[in-house]
Amino acid sequence: MFSPYCNNNLHNIVNIKKPVYLTYSFINHWIQIRKKSSVITNKVEVSSMDILTDETQFRALEKSVTPLCRMPYEKQLVLKQQWTNTVCKEVRSRLHNAKTLITLPRVFPISSSPQINEYRNKDEFNFRPGIDGNPKTLGFFVSNPAKENIYCVSAMKLINMKQSHKDIAQVFEAFVRKSELPASYDHMDGGFWRGIIVRSNLKGDKMAIVVANPRGYTNEIMLNEQRRFNDYLKSTNIDIKSLYFHPSLHTRSSKDSTFILVDGDKYIYEDLCGFKFRISPDSFFQINTLAAEVLYKELFKLINLSKTSTLLDLCSGTGTVSIIGSQHVQSCVGIESVAQAVNDAKETAKINNIHNCDFIEGKVETILKQVLDELSMTSDLCAVLNPGRAGVHPKVINAIRNNRLINTLAYVSCKADSPITMKNLVELVINNKKSRPFTLNSIKPVDMFPHTKHCELIFMFKR
Repeated sequence: MFSPYCNNNLHNIVNIKKPVYLTYSFINHWIQIRKKSSVITNKVEVSSMDILTDETQFRALEKSVTPLCRMPYEKQLVLKQQWTNTVCKEVRSRLHNAKTLITLPRVFPISSSPQINEYRNKDEFNFRPGIDGNPKTLGFFVSNPAKENIYCVSAMKLINMKQSHKDIAQVFEAFVRKSELPASYDHMDGGFWRGIIVRSNLKGDKMAIVVANPRGYTNEIMLNEQRRFNDYLKSTNIDIKSLYFHPSLHTRSSKDSTFILVDGDKYIYEDLCGFKFRISPDSFFQINTLAAEVLYKELFKLINLSKTSTLLDLCSGTGTVSIIGSQHVQSCVGIESVAQAVNDAKETAKINNIHNCDFIEGKVETILKQVLDELSMTSDLCAVLNPGRAGVHPKVINAIRNNRLINTLAYVSCKADSPITMKNLVELVINNKKSRPFTLNSIKPVDMFPHTKHCELIFMFKR
């Protein structure tokens, strides 16, 4: 499912009740806590019911993907500050139920995003029939589960996306509509064209990744379509730094690692906090580059590293935390499961002439204990855990708690109210006889996703 705040975006599905209507709820603060055992949920205050038509489809998509976009930005920040306080109270409530008493941690004021419009550096567009019935409509999805109908709506009017990304999507849609090959909605439906991913940096360099379903199509057909689209692009005014073709046999293209460079450079590069980062087609990189600078500055201000510290970077992605933190510590160790991200991190360290970072490929829950054993002689071990919206396996929390050297931990979450993340936060603090608990000292919100209901939270744990 498409998420307007994370990098691995596929599409956004909006539930529509019979007939094809989009229904939205009134609420006063857009934050609810259902029951003590439930997860915090956010609902957006919208005051209308829209019939899905040619005229209303764009407003409907806007309300789903950027529900706060018609609200003054300062008010958006107020709501996210209130949500942060609610997350804080929910953690305390769960600990109270688990017979672990804590005082409320300090909640810092939210830091705003330096850029609030067109800030996304990665977008993914997919095919489905449009409201007009065209089977090759590219954009994001709305659905009517009762009738099992899925419609595609163009993203051209979403203000959090760069115009250059929308332009590339529009050109790709025009090309596919002229193609004799059908669009693919499912990996077993016999279609070919699935969608396109567009990435870019602050300088404006753009990378496009065409995603196709190769099932039933020969290499000759695929090579011919790659060349045709490349020629079509060159006939337009759109300049693309890197063009890739990504054949994927799975429903989620992230399960396939084959990326074929059709034209241009293999990588694009981004400047972040004074460092140059290499970005590959499937690399994780924070979706809002300028706000990411704010996030990392706040992170290192809170974690208070020293030249005798070793930084343990868990779920390290392309190594941003390690690379930026390298100037403050004796050494950094990053653990990441995606091989290409690890390669990018290592290459980024070389580009920036950094020699005190080591990056290890593997699942954190599988290799963390071994890495911690190898760091047993470290005098000051600080950990940063940035697992994204999915949270981490309980084995990771147990390994961190059981390691006597880790007394400072920053848990960075883009979806703090998810069930697994909530469980992670509680398990770090809860009393048990097996290991010494952490104390949640503070929470720092940073708005990485203007116009959406989400923001990034830094949880600082000490013991």
